[in-house]
Amino acid sequence: MDQARNPPVRRLQWKKDFATRRRTLYSRLDNHLKAAPGCSIVDEFLSCATSDLEPPRRHEVLRNFLDRTGARSFPEALTTCLADKRLLAMVDDRCDPSIDWEATGELPLRPWESDKYRGLPPSGLNARVYGANAEMLYNCLQGNRKGVAERRIVYIADLTPLMALAMISSVAYLHLPQTRLYLSRHVEFQTYMGISQVRGFILEFHIPHYVLRPGRREFHDTRGLRKRRYFRPPGNDEQDCIYEAQLSLIVSGVDDFVWTAYFCGDTYFSGENSAKGYLNEELDGPSGGLRECRQPIWDPRYYFITALSARIDHVTMEWTVLVRFLEDYLDPHSEINPESLPKFLEDDPALDRTKEYTWTLCILRRLRNSITKLTTTWDAFEANHGSCFDLEADGALHDRFREYLNRIRQDVAELSGLHMVLDQRIETLEKMASVLVNASALAESMTATRQGDHIKLLTYITIVRDAYPEKKHS
Repeated sequence: MDQARNPPVRRLQWKKDFATRRRTLYSRLDNHLKAAPGCSIVDEFLSCATSDLEPPRRHEVLRNFLDRTGARSFPEALTTCLADKRLLAMVDDRCDPSIDWEATGELPLRPWESDKYRGLPPSGLNARVYGANAEMLYNCLQGNRKGVAERRIVYIADLTPLMALAMISSVAYLHLPQTRLYLSRHVEFQTYMGISQVRGFILEFHIPHYVLRPGRREFHDTRGLRKRRYFRPPGNDEQDCIYEAQLSLIVSGVDDFVWTAYFCGDTYFSGENSAKGYLNEELDGPSGGLRECRQPIWDPRYYFITALSARIDHVTMEWTVLVRFLEDYLDPHSEINPESLPKFLEDDPALDRTKEYTWTLCILRRLRNSITKLTTTWDAFEANHGSCFDLEADGALHDRFREYLNRIRQDVAELSGLHMVLDQRIETLEKMASVLVNASALAESMTATRQGDHIKLLTYITIVRDAYPEKKHS
């Protein structure tokens, strides 16, 4: 009876169709977005395949970002914009070395438990890893992928409007709506994790966070997307900076054999080109250099969960450093001792300490809210999409999935602990600020009372003097 009333929830599973080659869909990946002559590719990208229910300004931030090129197409942007020749992208193209299933008539399933994949994975056919500026990336994405890039990984450091224009000019109609959402979430500093299995598959994550860097050299995001902040009001003394940073990955494809991954990461606060660094070392960019390019991951889910685990671990380390620094900074403000008591209760006519406490509280709340969004997003992702990483049989791939999921859970638990620390610090600082305000108000009241007493005394003296004027000496 209870089962009839509460039927078991059928969790989302990874479609079995993706395990076999869907060759009839491959040509759709080369059907790129096109704009009518004289029309803007940005307008076409933002208006194509939209719902009537979408608000007209849903992608306004993305539009403003793309319009900074001032061009209607990418070729036009190359002639009207200052040429940006920086190698901000790293491209890894290769094809699966699997045997020709059509010739043998065998079932086109990848043998994950074979020695070929369980040990060192094959490097693939036609493997090519290279750096690219915006023009090179555009030419790369415009080409036909057949026999060239069944598996394509694109790592972009500090996405620029010109780089984004190259991306949208080559997007396939098949995954255009999802790519539009991906770019919007990235430029808008949103938190998101999700999986879609409509029109192929999409695996996506966005992890906004904050990083602490020494204030000896301050960096500015020339794109105007990210901000830097300070723990206390700016003054003459040197302060460490808190920089906004975003890590975004989208993996899209039609089956487990032909897929593309785009990773956009903010590194402007480091003063170094991370794409060049990974390229020189021949390391995979989206996973933070944890894997060598010559040992690629061929399964899209495996690649996604590897990158997600690496980046959440990276973000957790950044948060840990930031919160520890915060604690050291706030410790002197969190208690009143015999030495600080007289000074604490003094009047603060300029409200300097009150302003500092208010400033710091605003920063603390912003940081706490960012951690809350990340942990809540992961909880929802695991509850709704965690079953997409379930396999029917145990084996090496199954063990890898479980390992990375457990790592992420451990990092999220650590983030929850940091969230609790920020909560406690906010509560303490709010109480200290309240005490300071009350003490300041009390001091002002005491001063006003003393002034009133003085005025009263002067009034009495004046009355007495007028009533009994001094006798003039002859």
